[in-house]
Amino acid sequence: MRFIPHCCLAPLVAALVCADANAAYDVERVVGGLNQPMFLTQAPGDNNHLYIVERTESNGSSIGRILAYNQLTHTSTTFLDVTGTSVSDGGLLSMTFHPDYATNGLFYTVSNASRINGLDEWRVVSGTPQLQRRLYQYENLQNVFHTLNQAMFRPGSNSELYVTSGDGGTQANSASFNPSLIEDPNSPFGKLLRFDLGGDFTTPAGGAAHPAVEVVALGLRNPYRSSFDRQTGDFYIGDVGFNAVEEVDFIPSSHFSNPAATPIDFGWTSREGTIATIGGTAGGPGSPSDVKPVFEYAHNSSVVLGHPSALNGGSITGGYVYRGPVSELQGRYFFADFTSQVVYSGVNNPATPVASYNGNNFTDLQRHDLDFETLIGGGANLQYLTSFSEDNYGNLYFVKFGNSFFPGAGQGEIFRIVATTEDQLELVVNRDTGALSLRNGATSTTAIQSISLSSMVGALSPAQITPVTGLRDISGDGTVDANNTWSLSSSTRFLVAEASTGDPGQLSPLSDLTYSVADGWVRSPFEDIAATVQLGDGTIVNARVSYIGNDGATFETGDLDFDGDLDRADFVVLAGQLHTDLAGLSPAQAYGRGDLNADGLSDYSDFQLFRNAYIAIHGEAGFAAIATVPEPFCGMLAASALSATFVAIRRKRGRCC
Repeated sequence: MRFIPHCCLAPLVAALVCADANAAYDVERVVGGLNQPMFLTQAPGDNNHLYIVERTESNGSSIGRILAYNQLTHTSTTFLDVTGTSVSDGGLLSMTFHPDYATNGLFYTVSNASRINGLDEWRVVSGTPQLQRRLYQYENLQNVFHTLNQAMFRPGSNSELYVTSGDGGTQANSASFNPSLIEDPNSPFGKLLRFDLGGDFTTPAGGAAHPAVEVVALGLRNPYRSSFDRQTGDFYIGDVGFNAVEEVDFIPSSHFSNPAATPIDFGWTSREGTIATIGGTAGGPGSPSDVKPVFEYAHNSSVVLGHPSALNGGSITGGYVYRGPVSELQGRYFFADFTSQVVYSGVNNPATPVASYNGNNFTDLQRHDLDFETLIGGGANLQYLTSFSEDNYGNLYFVKFGNSFFPGAGQGEIFRIVATTEDQLELVVNRDTGALSLRNGATSTTAIQSISLSSMVGALSPAQITPVTGLRDISGDGTVDANNTWSLSSSTRFLVAEASTGDPGQLSPLSDLTYSVADGWVRSPFEDIAATVQLGDGTIVNARVSYIGNDGATFETGDLDFDGDLDRADFVVLAGQLHTDLAGLSPAQAYGRGDLNADGLSDYSDFQLFRNAYIAIHGEAGFAAIATVPEPFCGMLAASALSATFVAIRRKRGRCC
């Protein structure tokens, strides 16, 4: 995170164009329940796992952790766990993998612990990350704002590691603020640095005085998130402003390939954006050699720029130039504002001469968050984005910190943009029969390497599922893979996963791969089945999941015979299951046996839920009419109610008895 200036955020100007809600792409939630996620990336050669940097543990303790999220099994394991001190902006902040990670196992982390900034090199040895060396270390000037930010490799280079740093945390209106440090090429503050990984870092560098460290750019305030365009090598910086302006700075790729290039000065603190004189103690006349941003926007309407401010906000989160599979988004630079909680994109012309940078070079500026949230559905919102990220295929991800500036545990989420076409894979789940079919709507054959079906509530019935393995591979009828055998890596009520042991299998055009003719899905109101497919080129996609049957609606609470209505027959099912042993059942299975609140018990609480649901539809008299049941059940209900009352009384008396 960054220092958020105390300012009034004006609304987005009306002229800003909104993205097309009918575009040929979707936005999906990839994973939730994260603890203050800061960053995400993929390792070269590993198209499955997403590596997610978390800042805190679920119990609120201050650590840094990297999770490896398996997209095929929808499970996470801890890749790296680094205990440290996290105060405000501190903790583990970002990571990057070496381009040759598949052979050398190297990756790099950026952290701040107790004001000490660190850039560390790690190597995975026998599956376990081991610290190799600390390349860079220095202490923040004050607190843990504007720290060492992010490390990244330039496309096409495997020996140059680039690192951005903030101006040290002392605010520009503080008497202790020292602007000369930002311009000093030997200080670590406000820089973009290039590290030669072949250099000697026996003693960690503390600035560009180290022979293997070079200043590429300076005059930055807090370049919290930056990125290389993977296609052109151009560099974009989202530099968080002070009291007036947020900006996007740009360095063309030609600058990096010129070893004699003079470091670029973006002008902080004598300049904020294009404003040469700033209020407070920061600012001054500016310098003719300062490079202006290619895009800037004001904090509020009282800030006067040399051009209309296309939008307002208070803390930019820099992003990426989109290079994924969606053609209409190609070349658009995505960014967000952390305080106004809005997502934008614009187009920058890399051929623009440096002398023409004026803070207003972006064209076709669009606002995206509202349309993206509609595509995600389920009440999602793209607020408090700490990062954008890319995977190996150029798909764009959104890293949501949580629901507030410093959110509690489990609020973090990851979203991504995915291409959608008429031939998208679709898993069809039949509510009436429990049948499962993977539908290939393409008019051409689709190559598939693996398929996984998953359910967090355990709504799969492996005994009723017909896999490719042994039945539709070369060992079976060969309808999916006539060349190779397939292997089941999991077959449980939570996950059915299988993959080819050789090259991909084939899904015929406009065909259905029937996984279950009936009862493969355990019926309940929980509808969380996910289908993840690894295509022949290694791409991992989530199939669209469609539920059919029951007149297009989920099952009502209490519809325990799953016939589409709530009646006396459901009450009889509940009666017959009261206080039965549900041990070993998944939540989906236990629901069908009367556990309506998913607490692992079938008891009076479930009876109350059923009663309330029934009365909501049929009224008190309707429930009274069906509640005339055999005497033993009435006795059990009475006993259950008495037991619940007794427990409540004991809880109230617990402090003195």
